[in-house]
Amino acid sequence: MRQGMCQKEAVSAARRQFGNITLLQQHQREARSFQSLAVLLQDVRYGLRMLGKSPGFTAIAVASLALGIGANTTIFTLAKAALFDTLSVPHADQLRLLSILQDRRSVVQHNWGDFYTDAKGRTVVASFSYPVYQELHRRDHTLGDLFAFVDTGQFDHLAATIDGHAEVVTAELVSGNFFQGMSVGTVLGRPIEPADDATPGSSPVAVISEAFWERRFGRSPSAIGKTIDLNLTPVTIIGVAPKGFTGASHVQASQDLFLPLSMQPVILAREDGSLLSNSDIWWIQVMGRLRPDISEESARASLTVSLDQAIRSTMTVPKDRTLPPLFLLPGNRGWNYAARELERPVPLLVSLAGLVLLLACANVANLLLGRASSRHREMSVRLALGAGKTRILRQMLTESLMLSTLGGGAGLLLGYLGRNVLPRLLSSSWGSTTLATHFDWRVFLFTLSICVVTGLGFGVGPAWQATRTTLNSGLKDGGMTVTHRRKGLAGKALVIFQVSLCMLLLVGAGLFVRTLANLDALDPGFRKEGLLLFAIDPSARRYPAPKNIEVLHQLEGRVAALPGVESVTLSSEPLLAQSRSSRDFVPDGSSRNAGRDQGALFNSVGQSSFATMGIPIRYGRSFDFRDTPSSPKVAIINQASARREFTGTDPVGRTFTTKGGDRHEIVRVCADAKYGWLRSDPSPTFYVLYTQEKDTLAA
Repeated sequence: MRQGMCQKEAVSAARRQFGNITLLQQHQREARSFQSLAVLLQDVRYGLRMLGKSPGFTAIAVASLALGIGANTTIFTLAKAALFDTLSVPHADQLRLLSILQDRRSVVQHNWGDFYTDAKGRTVVASFSYPVYQELHRRDHTLGDLFAFVDTGQFDHLAATIDGHAEVVTAELVSGNFFQGMSVGTVLGRPIEPADDATPGSSPVAVISEAFWERRFGRSPSAIGKTIDLNLTPVTIIGVAPKGFTGASHVQASQDLFLPLSMQPVILAREDGSLLSNSDIWWIQVMGRLRPDISEESARASLTVSLDQAIRSTMTVPKDRTLPPLFLLPGNRGWNYAARELERPVPLLVSLAGLVLLLACANVANLLLGRASSRHREMSVRLALGAGKTRILRQMLTESLMLSTLGGGAGLLLGYLGRNVLPRLLSSSWGSTTLATHFDWRVFLFTLSICVVTGLGFGVGPAWQATRTTLNSGLKDGGMTVTHRRKGLAGKALVIFQVSLCMLLLVGAGLFVRTLANLDALDPGFRKEGLLLFAIDPSARRYPAPKNIEVLHQLEGRVAALPGVESVTLSSEPLLAQSRSSRDFVPDGSSRNAGRDQGALFNSVGQSSFATMGIPIRYGRSFDFRDTPSSPKVAIINQASARREFTGTDPVGRTFTTKGGDRHEIVRVCADAKYGWLRSDPSPTFYVLYTQEKDTLAA
């Protein structure tokens, strides 16, 4: 304007010199931002608009993916809890659990607790007697300081009374050096120390779990020093364990209380005396830490020598008995009973869930291929406007990943809501506590990985199909023959793949249903219709023998008088509960043979047990009024016992001897009934009257 131009001419000249304002603004935005992020956000916004335009397609695709991803998330959560989670202690990989191999010739014959059969058919037991543990603890060996523990759930239930409120609690008896050996302290108060475990019953103290502290005391610091009645024994709370600490027995569930082993004779009283002085019954588990400078084989060899010496110094070893070999098991997961139960079903469940997800991906891929035909003209227009095939491929993959992300979010919600369904079903099948599952970063990472893999898996084919669009054919009304033919071929292949997967899943489901039907058709040996089971556990302190038998007998009579009750019985072991008890079974007139199994399963039952359970009588008489607590002891054996011990002879009237010299007269032979597992063959079993048993503590 200073050069004499009018304003309009000056503005035009300035704009010509300055350049394209829109283009300069775009360049400026690109200079101020991350170009890739800006393009990604643009693709996401466009993808959301496209998905919003097809709500039916989006809902079907997200629902399919949610079912597949949710199933895989649920199975992974179960597998993580059962197979991968470790004890919440420092350096858990250094822990080693001591175990032995037990056979018929072993000097160790009476062990309590869990056991399993390894791949070679050997019985692996992780139990030791308290005197043997003390000897091992005192002797020199290359493993770190040994500590002992035992889950009280395998012996007796504990009733705790707190501020007038009674409830059943779980507990773990531990040695005085347990918390030191586990390298775990307390968040409040102090842990159990060796002085607390020095003298039996001298220090009734307890460390409570963080979950129990929150549930019963509202995380109040005043819980320290409070007294709770545990099986009628006052126990003082001295500490609170850290959050997530479950003890050493297992990872799946936290114990409510941790008590010194020295309290066993007080809170778990037995008619046959204290287990702390019993060298024949092996009942506690022993664990130690492997030092970094010692090999596992060196530690095992050193402990084997110490174990042999400990057994010989605490037990009488007959010449026909052998010392059990020692093994070191990984202790980072405790006894890990759930992992052994799930090591076979979990891979099967993972495979089935993977097939479901694969089928969901095939469904979504087929939907995307069908949708691509409606977007054929759109892709042609984008190509005509200068978009490259890479740009179109990226846009299509972005939409696929958005679908998988939405499906993954819904699947994660389904997995969270159903995280405890399978654990409850599986745990009830083996009669243990419910498996605790936790949603942590590994679950989220697993679900995120599935989302990415599935998004790329079902999106690559349709995205690649979209890049094959030709410019001219897409802009012409009749130019879609080639694309339709290609899409039709890909769609037919996907349909064949889907049908194949469906057939595979249907066949698997059919075989599973057939297996359930076959199991349901198996005869368990008793009448299973109309049975109602419940457990009672009278405290040995409140109901010492013979008062315990009187209480059980009165309870049996009162339940029988209830309306609708046809028959009532008591038994120490419910059938098909995957638990068992065994005793010696030596017919009078035969000698003991260390190389032959002379034990049999046994059950302490009431007089009406066989009528209630519907177990048929083969010959002989049943329990009746003649069998009193003061009369000679009688027993009923099953056909498996008769075949093994009395081949070709009538066992009725014969007698046999059990541990401790108790002699029983056989009054009847009954049919075989499944004792522990439905799949297993009936084992030799004998039944005795609980009213004639001096050590009847539960029914």
